[in-house]
Amino acid sequence: MNGDAVIEVTALMLIDEFRHYSAPKSHGESFADPSIGDAGGLLRSNLSLLSQHDSSWQELRTEARRQLISDAVRYTSAYRKVELIANRDEAPIIMAGHQPSLFHSGVWFKNFVLDSLGKSHDAVAINLVIDNDAASGSSIRVPTIDKTCGEYVYQTVRYDRFGGGVPYEQTVITDRKRFDHFDEAVAAVVAPIIPHPLVNKLWQHAREAVERCGVAGCALAQARHALEGDIGLSTLEIPLGVVCRSQAFAKFLLMMLSDLPRFQEIYNSETEYYREVHGIRSSSHPVPNLASDGGDVDGHWYEAPIWLYSDAAPQRHAGWVKRTSTELILSNRMGLECRVSLDQSPAAAVEQLAMANTSELKIRPRALLTTMYARLVLSDLFLHGIGGGKYDQLGDRIAERFFGIDPPQFMVVSATVQLPGDSPSDLDARIRELKRKIRDVRFNPERFRDEADFDPVFLAEKRTLLDSVPFQDEHWLKTDKREWHKRVESINERLASQLEHVAANLQNELANAIRRRGSLAVLKSREHPFCIFPIDTLVETYKRLLA
Repeated sequence: MNGDAVIEVTALMLIDEFRHYSAPKSHGESFADPSIGDAGGLLRSNLSLLSQHDSSWQELRTEARRQLISDAVRYTSAYRKVELIANRDEAPIIMAGHQPSLFHSGVWFKNFVLDSLGKSHDAVAINLVIDNDAASGSSIRVPTIDKTCGEYVYQTVRYDRFGGGVPYEQTVITDRKRFDHFDEAVAAVVAPIIPHPLVNKLWQHAREAVERCGVAGCALAQARHALEGDIGLSTLEIPLGVVCRSQAFAKFLLMMLSDLPRFQEIYNSETEYYREVHGIRSSSHPVPNLASDGGDVDGHWYEAPIWLYSDAAPQRHAGWVKRTSTELILSNRMGLECRVSLDQSPAAAVEQLAMANTSELKIRPRALLTTMYARLVLSDLFLHGIGGGKYDQLGDRIAERFFGIDPPQFMVVSATVQLPGDSPSDLDARIRELKRKIRDVRFNPERFRDEADFDPVFLAEKRTLLDSVPFQDEHWLKTDKREWHKRVESINERLASQLEHVAANLQNELANAIRRRGSLAVLKSREHPFCIFPIDTLVETYKRLLA
């Protein structure tokens, strides 16, 4: 085996260390790894694995889970009925999570799987609202039909005047009139395609929710969850911001912050390895490396995988930590700061950090740390989407090296639900045929003899030339080959000059087919927000996939 072959085989072996996930392409298809039917076995395996962790982990899990369920019940009860199994404190916890946005229907399928698994396995099903992620904006992009050309196009509909750039838990609604009539605006835009989108039912709950909290992230999540209650889903829900105020989270966070230089070395080396294996050149994917700064005369600053912000300063900034002989200093190095004394008991330090996590200083984990806590401490089985499943394999490698424990396995779940109508792939064969014909006009014009009055002399000469191709005869000279090429090209040009009208018609038909394909691609995108679909269509599709 040569050197290049060895390198290629080694690269394939490294890539095989990571599982590969891809979203289903066709309407009404789902993806689950492992399968939904195997979830019970995976849950039992995880429970066995988690029970083998040492007593300190067991104590942390017990404390965190009891607090989680109590907080989730209280939070959910504020806006919808709560149904729980009798032995909830001893029951396993199955968890999923996502940002509080109007995500696509494939993501919403995960909530239905969560509910189904909770009921099937007598587990407490909890959805974690990732409200510390930065909101991308205050609008959605929905399909409609352009009245001028009859093609499917996107149109943006806003539920607030502006938004984005700050965490979801900080996105205060500034234009209530626009928010209150968002459902009407969406319904009007999609009316040519969908006459009864579920956004109307959803927004009845959203208007009630925004009265309670005034924050877009809260309102969107509570509205969706209330609608799920109407459908019959029996899950609990809790924002990450609520979870982060617990002493259990503070205890977990201190485990990492107290040994941050080692954590940072592991975090960065595993991230670099992930990039190398997957051929990723961007330094920001899948996550940026954590930085360090020794420029402070009083000590060395280490970037931690946390965000710091507040109600008064809602922009997220990286959290930095400096350790002195007497305290840990957490700071965004832009004015927000808290200090945790080390001259006291571990319990006192935990309480001090938990008490510091207020509206004046919000300490929030970044993505990998969020799912580490959710999977190692809070839950027994976690459901990821496609992206989360890819990146959390990196989190597993970090957690295994730093904490010295085997992380429980997770599931990856997604689905594809499309709007009714023709598929863009239906045009692929015709587009390929048109491209071939356009090429034939130039290189095989004789195939269009019915479209023009060709000189039979040229047709006969080309047949003769093609019957005596010089490339297969070793006695032909290079000059002869060049002359053969020139003569064939000259005949083709003469014949093709009589097919300009044919070429123009073909080009026009190809442009129309490509434009139509792009139009249908808009219609059949799997990324449309779930709120534009008819609710019966989605629920029936999800039930069929679960069955």
